[in-house]
Amino acid sequence: MRWLRRLQRLRPSRFIGSALFAAAAAAAGVVGASGRAWVSLGSPWTLRCLRARRPAGAVLQQRLRPAIAALDLEEPRAPPEPRSRRPRTERDVANDVVFGVVAVELLFNHDRLDMEVGNAFRRAVYEPVMDRLRVYCDSTTSEARNPAKSWRLQDRVLERQFSLSNFFTGEAGLDLGMIQAGQPMLPAAQLNCRKLVVGAGVEATDDPVSSALAAWMAHQLSVGNVEVPTSECRTRPFGYAMEKPGVSEWLLPVFVEHDRSSHAERMALLSVGDVIEDAGGKLHPDSKISGSVCVYATHTPCISCLAVFCQFKRRLPGVNLYFCFDTWGDNKRWIGDSGIKQIVQEE
Repeated sequence: MRWLRRLQRLRPSRFIGSALFAAAAAAAGVVGASGRAWVSLGSPWTLRCLRARRPAGAVLQQRLRPAIAALDLEEPRAPPEPRSRRPRTERDVANDVVFGVVAVELLFNHDRLDMEVGNAFRRAVYEPVMDRLRVYCDSTTSEARNPAKSWRLQDRVLERQFSLSNFFTGEAGLDLGMIQAGQPMLPAAQLNCRKLVVGAGVEATDDPVSSALAAWMAHQLSVGNVEVPTSECRTRPFGYAMEKPGVSEWLLPVFVEHDRSSHAERMALLSVGDVIEDAGGKLHPDSKISGSVCVYATHTPCISCLAVFCQFKRRLPGVNLYFCFDTWGDNKRWIGDSGIKQIVQEE
């Protein structure tokens, strides 16, 4: 008790309350009457602090009581029961694929598409789609020699997504052998299509509109055993078909969210088929038709256009088909330039 009395004689600091003295007494084992006696021997300053702090501590304890009761530290709360998962439908899978395509597109546009995300998308989306596209490129199948029985291509895998994104569409073109090395036709295609779009008064909207997108096509074809090309076209623009085209038996569109049979890329390749038939050729894998065709699109080709490209290659294996494209963001900046509009008007 001697050291407690010495501690009592010291003048406590303004920032040290009476709790320090009570803690010291408890640590020394002062309980019962001795503890009460020591507190009663306190100085008037200590007693005033105890009286002043006692109501505040009671109020604080009363306020914290509901929070302490809610914690329930003695009896931990049981974990919640897992929610029952209903069987995944085809629509659920399609929604996940669409979210993945949009996420990959945004990451690529902001230069944030890393290897981990890219490989995951390749396994979950890209490779299943490429397996189906390779089937439609195969000219040895029975479907390549028989007319189609429907106006559209019904494929559950292709119908899940509207596109493969900008980056993976280019990857698909390389894997299918439809991207020409160096893309020598790209500058002329860009210039002609952009002039056409500006001359038509297309607005530079944030999101592309199918009816405002254009395609460009050049071809050199030989029908039969001839040395001179039967048909040659340096440049020809195509637009979105304002009226739904007739049913075709060899280039079937894929219905994803809406009808895509009027897309400009498909209209360009349908015109190639008309040229071949006008020259006496047949749209058949065994026909002696050779040459090359190049198609340019002002926006990333959708999944339906990729399927159309593959069907073209399946029916005409002797014709080399190449395609190239830009994003709508690139063309939008070009269209929105007032100086370019003035040049087009002067021409």
